Amino acid sequence: MTCSCSEPILTVIRPVLRWQPSAMLRSSPLRRLFGHLLTLLLLCPGLNAVGADRRTENVVLITLDGVRVEEMFGGIDMTILKSVTKDKPVEKSALYQKYWASTPEERREKLMPFFWSVLMKEHGSIAGNRAKGSTVQLTNGHRFSYPGYSEILTGEAHDEVIKSNDKIQNPYPTVLEFLKEQLNLASPQVAAFASWDVMKWIAERTPNTITINAGFEPYDHPSPEIRMLSMLQHETSTPWDSVRHDVYTHRFAMAHLRAHKPRVLYLSLGETDDWAHDERYDRVLQALERTDLYFSQLWDYLQTDDQYRGKTSLLITTDHGRGIDEKGWGSHSAKLEGAQYIWIAFVSPDSALRGEWSNSETLYQNQTAATLCRFLGLDFNASHSKSGKPVSRVFQAP
Repeated sequence: MTCSCSEPILTVIRPVLRWQPSAMLRSSPLRRLFGHLLTLLLLCPGLNAVGADRRTENVVLITLDGVRVEEMFGGIDMTILKSVTKDKPVEKSALYQKYWASTPEERREKLMPFFWSVLMKEHGSIAGNRAKGSTVQLTNGHRFSYPGYSEILTGEAHDEVIKSNDKIQNPYPTVLEFLKEQLNLASPQVAAFASWDVMKWIAERTPNTITINAGFEPYDHPSPEIRMLSMLQHETSTPWDSVRHDVYTHRFAMAHLRAHKPRVLYLSLGETDDWAHDERYDRVLQALERTDLYFSQLWDYLQTDDQYRGKTSLLITTDHGRGIDEKGWGSHSAKLEGAQYIWIAFVSPDSALRGEWSNSETLYQNQTAATLCRFLGLDFNASHSKSGKPVSRVFQAP
């Protein structure tokens, strides 16, 4: 007889194993309890395997702001394409000719070829395609960015407190701070790079706990090329005062990865949301295509470096959804149907799942923090009891 046991049970049993028997152990009830625990250990070989078999030593969290499930799983949306193509037949538009195909699988692979053909087929899985019976939802009721990112990073929705996108310090400790403390890491070892400047306030409760570079903030680096990019970000303005181009965020994060070898990296890209608000569907698709290139560059580096190769788990998701039709696709709010639905992808040497989830349990955004920690063998829920639990299916045998 065997059983499948989880890391939380280990936290109960390990202190018992370290306990030196005393006169108290001679009491019959305590002796029986101790015997039962030892029997449990013998019957559950998976207990020690949880730690021994875990390969993840580094984690990368990536968020793509406001990317709809419709584009993520189906590529270019014909309904929206028709609504934004006004001066010629849709079939003659550049977007149609570049991104259209007859099936959702072909369309999404045209849009994000590396993500779908390499990451999801060979290394990971993704939940959230409701057409396949997989749903991922927010638990916060606001359905916009600060509440979404806070839910991702704290494992909880705080609707009464986190209710705007204002530059207010997050009053709740984040998973990035938790990992820094639990792993006893220096500040550069836990780093966040974000296109949106408000992430400077969202990603940590205590300022300067971790390394954060957000918005048009300069990035100091020994490389002349990176220093030049840091200056150029101010010379290549975006239409938005608070969001820089994602290419700078990506390049700075990659430079930090090479120079400081962080064990925890958070990459927060933002252009997809802002181009959608401007109803530039062409730019949304182009931003997703560039993001796929960033995934490829990041993955290539992780596979060539000894610290990261075969030892790094990625969790990729979004902060909120958007409207589901041609009238609401550019927006998101508490009252807009569709904005509550998101997606989440897992790429890990400790997960055997591949491709799309189907006919599965509903997942929630508040499970992100605990899942990220579980990759590293840490129990986020032990000190954050109200946060969502790890996504257990990710860690189960196929």
